[in-house]
Amino acid sequence: MRLQKRNRNLSRYLADAMFFWIAVLITVEAVLAAVLHAFGNVFAEWTGIAGLGVCSAVSWTVYVLHKRYILSEVYTLHTSAFLGVSLLMFVCLYNTHQYPQVWTVFLLYPVYLCFWGDRVLLLCWGGVSYMLFLLSMLLGMDNLSGMSLLHLLSIMGGSMVCAWMGCIAMQKAGAEARQVTKEENREYAIHMLNTLVPIVERKTQISSREIEQMSRLIKRMLREFPEENVLDWEVKLLALLHYVSRIKWPDYVFESEEKLTTFEYQMIQEHCQFGRELFGDEPALARVVRAMQEHHERCDGSGYPKKLKGENICLLAQILGIVECFLAMTTTRVYRQTFTMEEAYLEISQMAGSVYDERVVRAFEKSVQILSPTKVSHVPPRVG
Repeated sequence: MRLQKRNRNLSRYLADAMFFWIAVLITVEAVLAAVLHAFGNVFAEWTGIAGLGVCSAVSWTVYVLHKRYILSEVYTLHTSAFLGVSLLMFVCLYNTHQYPQVWTVFLLYPVYLCFWGDRVLLLCWGGVSYMLFLLSMLLGMDNLSGMSLLHLLSIMGGSMVCAWMGCIAMQKAGAEARQVTKEENREYAIHMLNTLVPIVERKTQISSREIEQMSRLIKRMLREFPEENVLDWEVKLLALLHYVSRIKWPDYVFESEEKLTTFEYQMIQEHCQFGRELFGDEPALARVVRAMQEHHERCDGSGYPKKLKGENICLLAQILGIVECFLAMTTTRVYRQTFTMEEAYLEISQMAGSVYDERVVRAFEKSVQILSPTKVSHVPPRVG
């Protein structure tokens, strides 16, 4: 499943675009200079035109290196900013026509950096740009009048203000866009899993009512842990994910009355990774993915897949584990007799401190509210 990541690579895209258009502009200037010189419209030294060609070649080289050969694992925005300053520095120093105004490009560079929405980056490399511009002014001080100096300083001040205000605006817009993307990813994930529910229901012969039962019981247990601040959509997604994860199992597993083989048991265990396989490292869904991964871990380290112990198992995973166990025991299975709610309740209560955390078991005891020997057909109103 590919979730939207519209903002994640925006800065990388802007950096690529910067190097591309610098290379294009220098190439266009070199071509125009060569054409005009060939037709006699401009009289310039061929060495100057060749210098533009060199600058163009260097610019394209930097663009290709940045786009193709900087690995994502080691890439940072500072890498792009450093390459940008270095390229502009080379063009200014290799200024074959000796235009002093070419150094004003370092006043535009911080304004471009603001679109990356990183204040530290702007302060660092924007500061370097302004220092290089001031250095060029000091070196050419003999050719500057007082008014020209004041004019350049005012432009630099305006550049600073524009860059800083632009960076603040981009950070705000970026935060809003990331929030919208998170919501869209969440809705897409829930919608995608819902489309698979009828397939899983036919395949497993397990009622999809289990999703609602699981959601209600998890929410009841979470009332005992308000500090966890688990959101309703996370509970809904977790229950959906757990139900749909059975789609990975072979059909015959749901009909066999025999004990699972070692290979079949390993296949069953793989459903813990279903969330990771679907959502990867998406930060907005990280808590759901972790709970799905760890819900078969046990406090004594006897669980799977990582044999975690005690507090190393997240609370939401322990809650899911108890709820799954309870619903499995009180639901008809071909390979064993159905437990009554009282029997399942007592069985889970005896696991406190060994299989499940005592706090989670107490929360379960408060949430189930066993009042009479009722079978699973009456579970929904009981647990919700």
